[in-house]
Amino acid sequence: MAVKLKLSKKQQQLINKKFSKDGKIECRICGKKWGSSSGLDYHYIAPPLALASDGLDNIAVVCKSHKKDLKNLSILEYEGWKKMEEFFSTNKPRKLDDVLQQKIGKDTGLAVKVNINDSQEMLELDLDDCKYQIPVSVCPSTGYRYFYAVLPARYLHNDIELQPRPLEMKRLWELYQHLLVHSQLTPSVCRLKKNRILLFDGQHKTAAQIWAGRTDIECKVYLDPEVRVLKETNLIAHDRLRQMPFFSSVLINKWADLFTEEWHQYLGTSGEKSEAGFVSFLVQRGKKKPEATNMIASNIYDSILEDEQNRFTPYISDYGQPDQGVVSLGQLKQNLFKKFIARPPLKMDIEDSDELRELERENMVKLLNLIQEATIGQDQDKTSHIYSQGPMRAWSTLVRDTIAQLLGLYDQVERKTLLLRDISPEDWDIIEEKINRLFGHRVWSEENERGIASFSSSKEDEVIDYLRTRGLSVRWILSDTGTRVNINNFVD
Repeated sequence: MAVKLKLSKKQQQLINKKFSKDGKIECRICGKKWGSSSGLDYHYIAPPLALASDGLDNIAVVCKSHKKDLKNLSILEYEGWKKMEEFFSTNKPRKLDDVLQQKIGKDTGLAVKVNINDSQEMLELDLDDCKYQIPVSVCPSTGYRYFYAVLPARYLHNDIELQPRPLEMKRLWELYQHLLVHSQLTPSVCRLKKNRILLFDGQHKTAAQIWAGRTDIECKVYLDPEVRVLKETNLIAHDRLRQMPFFSSVLINKWADLFTEEWHQYLGTSGEKSEAGFVSFLVQRGKKKPEATNMIASNIYDSILEDEQNRFTPYISDYGQPDQGVVSLGQLKQNLFKKFIARPPLKMDIEDSDELRELERENMVKLLNLIQEATIGQDQDKTSHIYSQGPMRAWSTLVRDTIAQLLGLYDQVERKTLLLRDISPEDWDIIEEKINRLFGHRVWSEENERGIASFSSSKEDEVIDYLRTRGLSVRWILSDTGTRVNINNFVD
């Protein structure tokens, strides 16, 4: 879904003037010249969350073709993605040194001059003919000496001995996007060997910072460590221990509370961790697979229902006041959760799934709030119609298919992970508009014999057929505003 900018005529004229040359307006991406603005559009240059990205200075002219390609990416992100695709198009494994040469040039991996005083409490670092006095710290566990410094990226070199793994494009891209608008919280870890700074931990985040245009990198540099010990430390940190401080989602915390012993024992096993791996671990401990899967699904549902931002929960008869409830928990699970929540277990690495599950939880809460606002109000008869068993099965499918269409998810595999993604505020505005259109249809307030009979049915297909005869379908929901979706890709 492309970003839509609301600009006044005067603002458009100012931007057009900025991107004009010889009386013609140029597309910021391809440079194609236009005699008028009729074939042009406007888009963010940097992500709108970036520090200095407010105002017209962060908006450029683009041709309609590139506006469509940009979707939710800023121009910088779009150009970064295209260059990254080209960078990884070779069969040769890519490493930090390749990123350094790509972004900085061949003059990388430079030597440094380091002199330590007699007390070994201070060192002198010679960079670019400038000398810096830096304090030396000592690790209380190993006795290794190290220092912290912000180093020019051209002095860094990939530590092939301790970091032999190549870069992964997906991980590099995600970190690149993150670092365009966020700070890097922890330094990269290096060691000094023969006047070379060798980076062995933080290859992806360092490469992402360089790709995002940063020329200086925060580093922790060991002076004379034992390579074997560092290698062992690095392996453990990226296997057994990496999960412990990383997990932040409500879901993972609930798992830890529910399974306690099993969860910590699972984290202590070797290899990558995943939801699927945890289910297999529980099965080995005597649980049946459906039982283990359902327990994890229940935790996902509970994390949504217990969210303080969820305004739908009070209207669930099992949760709120009995006289206030409009739907049972069972109805909610069958008609909404099972249609919108990706069924566990996910097979991806749990670090990735943890982030996605958190996005999914937040998205589901937003969706429930929108549905609550559109359906529960003064008209009790209308609310009663909407939350009857058959109609709820029907409209939950309409909502799911409408959102899938808006997000450009056209096959069943993609739709099974509908909310397992970052959905932009602009897309949420459109989703809200479509939900209001769906529940604003007159069919929910009609009183006729066929309608009453259809709404009394528990069969989803019968209700959907009736709604279609009354003009309510996904095609109708999407057809009111010229939203940029291809309604021909969807079959009602």
